[in-house]
Amino acid sequence: MNRYRTYMDRIQAPEDLADKVLEGKRPRRARPVLAAGVLAACCLVAAVGGWQLWQGRVQTQPDPTAGVAATPQTSQQAAQEQTHTLVVADPFEGQPHSFPNVPGYDYPDCTGSDAMAGDYAPPEGWFEERLSAQEIITVLGGADEVPWTLDWTGFGLDGTVLYDGEGNPWRISIVGQRGEDTLHLELWPGRAPLIDLLYADAGTEIVNGVEVTTYSLYYDQNGDGTKEYTYHAHYFDGTMGVNFTCTSEDQGTAARLASLVVGHKGFTAEGLNGDGFEGKHMMLAGVRLYGSGELTLAQAYQEELAAYLPDRKALPDGFVFENAQWHFDELEDSLSILWCRGYDDVNVRSERLLLPRTEEKLLTDFLPDEVTAQALEQLGRYVEDDQGDTPGWRYEPFTVYYTGKDGVTVAATYSIKGLNPEQAASLVNSCQAGKSRVHPITGAVD
Repeated sequence: MNRYRTYMDRIQAPEDLADKVLEGKRPRRARPVLAAGVLAACCLVAAVGGWQLWQGRVQTQPDPTAGVAATPQTSQQAAQEQTHTLVVADPFEGQPHSFPNVPGYDYPDCTGSDAMAGDYAPPEGWFEERLSAQEIITVLGGADEVPWTLDWTGFGLDGTVLYDGEGNPWRISIVGQRGEDTLHLELWPGRAPLIDLLYADAGTEIVNGVEVTTYSLYYDQNGDGTKEYTYHAHYFDGTMGVNFTCTSEDQGTAARLASLVVGHKGFTAEGLNGDGFEGKHMMLAGVRLYGSGELTLAQAYQEELAAYLPDRKALPDGFVFENAQWHFDELEDSLSILWCRGYDDVNVRSERLLLPRTEEKLLTDFLPDEVTAQALEQLGRYVEDDQGDTPGWRYEPFTVYYTGKDGVTVAATYSIKGLNPEQAASLVNSCQAGKSRVHPITGAVD
């Protein structure tokens, strides 16, 4: 909460809006195009630039007979399937059918409303994985297909689940695209959803004993000169937090899909219970997407990438372990560690390069057998007085490239301050990977 109180101290917002947040409606990370401090102090017209006022509120009554959609063209569906995990088929194959009555909810227009944007951090040790097609269906409450009562026919869907450090599902996210229509569903197992923005003029109403917050927006979101409607609803039913947004050029479509989510039963996190969890990484549907966390010194040197870190005993006297971190995503698998001695420090980051390196060798690039005191001396300089800092050697950050056992390049990047060239070279050469694994950097001297 200290991080959140600090954030609240920096912004001003309507009193009733701040009360909503302090009552427990915690904010989440703002969208990149929205400036949090500006949003809290003025209307979104000024903050975003492209937002324009839509006068008055519209209470939309979705058509109770809506829900029949044309079956997508075969070629179009094939193209979508190549880019999405799941494309929702029409179970009625384009034939007319009945549809349950869709309640009409009030979606106050908040296009020009004051709003509070916030920030939140994932739990320590979090990691994120991609949902398979069947997992998306299960999460939505279906067995073999997406529940037709959501009326998502034709949408291409993709999903991820973010786990906490113990392998429990923390947030489930499903996004959909159908032409220019988009939807985004967030599910928060066992808790109220964390919301991007809290609008001062958002509406609330009780639906089946559950308080539901709703609002709508109307502005040109993609800069194509045409305004789109955004309809939003979020609530917590005591078991699952639900946060849903639909954007469409058709107001009825956006309102109907939002209303269908409000009344939907069956959202679940069952089956996403951390099967295969091994303390930090989990494999789900064969894919591990994202993850990060802090490590102790002992834990850091138990990691696979620790083979590309220097021997701890090679550090000069006085250096103390500060912190270590790991990170994994589609493009990065890394382990970093920091030691400090007063103003001096040694920071090493080993990274498995999942994409091949193609650029030519730089002056700060080394093969393992090239790291010598003479080579590092050329990258460094000795300073007597560094603006009040302690005298000593300073180096440009440099990278040593190895070839791992699996043939993948591993890069160890050093940022060293306070070691003389002999000490720095000795530290680098203490790496357990040794000098036998050499990666042929383009342009390197044989």
